[in-house]
Amino acid sequence: MKLKIFWGLLFLLCFGLEAQGMEGREILEKSIHRPGYKDAHLKIKLIKTHAGLSREIILELYQKRYPEMVATLVVIDEPESARGISFLTWDYLDPKKSDKKWYYLPAINQYKELNDEQGKKYEEKFGFSTEIFAINLDEATHQLLGEEEVGGKICYKVESVMKNPDHPRGAKIITWVEKDTWVARKLQAFDKKGRLIREFLLLEEKKFNGFWQEMAGRYQDSQENRTVEFKVLEAKFNQGLKDELFLSTRLKPRAEQIKKDSR
Repeated sequence: MKLKIFWGLLFLLCFGLEAQGMEGREILEKSIHRPGYKDAHLKIKLIKTHAGLSREIILELYQKRYPEMVATLVVIDEPESARGISFLTWDYLDPKKSDKKWYYLPAINQYKELNDEQGKKYEEKFGFSTEIFAINLDEATHQLLGEEEVGGKICYKVESVMKNPDHPRGAKIITWVEKDTWVARKLQAFDKKGRLIREFLLLEEKKFNGFWQEMAGRYQDSQENRTVEFKVLEAKFNQGLKDELFLSTRLKPRAEQIKKDSR
């Protein structure tokens, strides 16, 4: 089972669940498995700061849940020089199955399927990542440390110690899960020497028809000396997004249409 925190993914409200007597892993699973949307369309502003230099990106994120995977399409709207750049990810729920990623660069008419390493490189190049922390729950041991307040909300504090201390995500991850909503409000990753290397903090959330959407947050990576802040500008859910939107073969014609519409 994979625990992933995505830009724009929905952290949904589970009603009537109590964590009394629960173990750390159970709390993380409750946070992951909440009833929710079939599809989502979000407009998001990202501000990325690296080595003191900042740049802003506006993107459209389309997402649809399937029994075996979550499909996510990201299309850049601004800046104009990057308009139409598109990324598509099929994120499989089975941790043994590799995710699939594609991108399209309209400026040079380049379309390509990416392996994991290439996908991370291009996500970093264009200033965003579809995942902040990603761990397989089976790769760590989980312990409930107690309760703690984060942003005025009482949260369960869960420590996940990786079985491999040299794991690229860190040797230890601590997750603060809000008691009332089961939203992950804060995450911290530490290396094997106990140094904080990455942190995510949820700054704003909003309720939509029974579930909660994170509306703003900040991600800091001390190793890379970078910060990414996001804010959801518009949000639509269960609009009946068509399956063809998430086909890799639609990346090029869609980007070309976006470029044409901008003239």
